[in-house]
Amino acid sequence: MSNNKKSPLKERPLHVAGQSLDEKINDYISYNASNYYTVIGITVSVTAALWIYYFFPKILIPMFLTIVTVVTVIICSCKLATLKRKVKDAALGRNGERIVAEILDDLRSGGCVVFHDIVDKNNSFNIDHVVLSPNGIFTVETKTYSKPPKGEISFKADNIIVGGFNKGDKIIKQAESQAKWLKSMLRESTGKNYNVMPVIVFPGWFVQPMPDSLKKRIWVLNPEVLQSFIKNESETIEENDMRLAVFHISRYIRMYN
Repeated sequence: MSNNKKSPLKERPLHVAGQSLDEKINDYISYNASNYYTVIGITVSVTAALWIYYFFPKILIPMFLTIVTVVTVIICSCKLATLKRKVKDAALGRNGERIVAEILDDLRSGGCVVFHDIVDKNNSFNIDHVVLSPNGIFTVETKTYSKPPKGEISFKADNIIVGGFNKGDKIIKQAESQAKWLKSMLRESTGKNYNVMPVIVFPGWFVQPMPDSLKKRIWVLNPEVLQSFIKNESETIEENDMRLAVFHISRYIRMYN
């Protein structure tokens, strides 16, 4: 029997929505959590063995190791509680990205092309979604937060207020830097200077209208209205230029993701 078999797949598959967060959740569970449970198991087992020696017969007094075990269990339990919160937050973010992906995928019937979870080649950040259409190119950053019953997104100058908490302009700068990165990547690979509009979406939240000064540089929306915002933009990209951008983004993903 020949052992020269190889995969028939010529290229890496494109990422699905939330894939980076899925990988982060798997790392939390398979690596971090297992280490803490292993430490607890070893220290408890050794301590139990020494207590057996203490009683049958009384050779070693295991009080010191018992103290070490108790401290270890407390520390690892605290670490596991923190890890549980991280997994919960990551799962919420992943589910939000997938809900937004379902909304964005509906744009394909109108001639748009949608990519999900584009990770830069240095693995330092990712873009949740990218939409390419004759009306423009858009990077979409999804922010999924737990909300009170009447929570809303509002604005104070260029700061985003989430359920009454001022998040500052950090989220805006993050989204703008992603758009700049994609613009730069496309310019380097195609030689063309595409305009890229950054978008921030908050699934499940009511978003107040943006101030005009902010709307010119970034959109902050509920994802349900993004389609209408895109359609209301004038057509600025010719079909050949759009296909070129799609090809180079797809090639980048297959090379580095």
